[in-house]
Amino acid sequence: MAVSLWLGTLGGHRVQMPSVITHTHSMVWLLMAGALCVLVLQMHRRGLRVCVVGLVGVLGLCGGSRAWHNTSPVVTGRCVGLITLVDDPAPAAHAMSVVVRLHGVRYRVLAHGAVATAVGRRLSGESLWVEEAMCRPVAGPRRNFELQRHVLGQMSVVQVNEWFGQGNGLVRASNRLRRALSSGASRMSSSMAALFAGLVIGDIHAQSATMIQQFRASGLSHLCSASGQNVAFVLAAMSPLLKRLTSGWRLMGALLTIGWFVMLTRAQPSVLRAAMMAAIVAVNVARGRAVNARVVVCLSVGLLLLIDPMLAWSVGFALSVGATVGLAWLSARIASVFARSPFGGRPSLRKLIPVLSATLAAQVGTLPVALLVFHNVPAIAIVANPLAVPVAGFVMLVGIPAALIASCLPGPLMWMVDQMLLVPTQWVAMVARFASVVGPTGVTNVVCWSVLVWSFLRLVKRSHRSVGVLSEVNATPV
Repeated sequence: MAVSLWLGTLGGHRVQMPSVITHTHSMVWLLMAGALCVLVLQMHRRGLRVCVVGLVGVLGLCGGSRAWHNTSPVVTGRCVGLITLVDDPAPAAHAMSVVVRLHGVRYRVLAHGAVATAVGRRLSGESLWVEEAMCRPVAGPRRNFELQRHVLGQMSVVQVNEWFGQGNGLVRASNRLRRALSSGASRMSSSMAALFAGLVIGDIHAQSATMIQQFRASGLSHLCSASGQNVAFVLAAMSPLLKRLTSGWRLMGALLTIGWFVMLTRAQPSVLRAAMMAAIVAVNVARGRAVNARVVVCLSVGLLLLIDPMLAWSVGFALSVGATVGLAWLSARIASVFARSPFGGRPSLRKLIPVLSATLAAQVGTLPVALLVFHNVPAIAIVANPLAVPVAGFVMLVGIPAALIASCLPGPLMWMVDQMLLVPTQWVAMVARFASVVGPTGVTNVVCWSVLVWSFLRLVKRSHRSVGVLSEVNATPV
């Protein structure tokens, strides 16, 4: 059903459904999806299941068509009024780029000069009063790119007022926390502070193009994209408090923590996937029922695609789902192969089995998307991830509380806390830089992957042979 919904949503780009269908309130689609899920669970006939899966695909087709053929009115010409920032401003080609919302429609703003300075001081959720600007619909080669982010117009801001709004309570709390995190890491160099923000909350706006390329070439770019690991660490940090609550309040506290982290990380596609999965697991734990990771992945994907069909075209969302699918379907099987191999008999290597199996499973899961989009899957990631992931996990776990504490301390104490965070952050940067330099490319990379696949298949064959020998020995009467 999840695959059918995703494929149907992708097809909505090419098919324009009647407006009477595509403009139906989103809650109707959610209720229909829930009813279809119940039907599938109650059915045992293959034909009926095929029909239901087909209906889910049509549902995705309607959602994708509604998202791509949005008919919201876009102002053409002079536009003034109160704009609300949808994301954080980022430098782009000697300008400041940010998505804003005006009268319920999203516009891409490219600001220069004094306007860029005024816009650059604001964060997502805050507001500015525009006194002079020119608006027009999105057109040209970037149209599809902007539509995937629900941006329908372009705005050239000429003048803004000094007044600004800080947003509601949740917006103010998340922005103050982000500013406190930035202040807590202010004693680091600009590059390390940018990497620290990427590891903790997935913010890569301040990272240089060189650093982004190094992490991509080393297969470590997932560390700078907030995902399930970050959500798990945040919940782990809150667990001492949550354990003191009753069952109902514990569930409410977990859901509020997940929602707060989504706001803090600006609702990145990978965070949305991880947050939805965490919320489903929290609800099932509160109900006292076991939950299958594969079902959770598919249910999360389906719900998110119903809420925002444009996620079907998000590369970050596809990579996150692919990695999670690889972990859910392949990680345990790969770990069992390693456990029955010579690796499992050596205590020094046995500790690497979980990291290696998770890395291989995630690489296999993201392989189709990585080849299609980036045309490269670095083999050095098999080595770089075991070296960087445990250290990056430490930064993710203690980064937020340590940076918040550092922002409240005087200079020397702040420097000491920053140094505690700087050392592991520098290690992750060093691993990415070294792996990007020594990592194979082109034909060499293909040869390395061929050797890895051949070696793993030999391990699989040997493990099956050892299992067969053990079964024969156990079956022999004494």
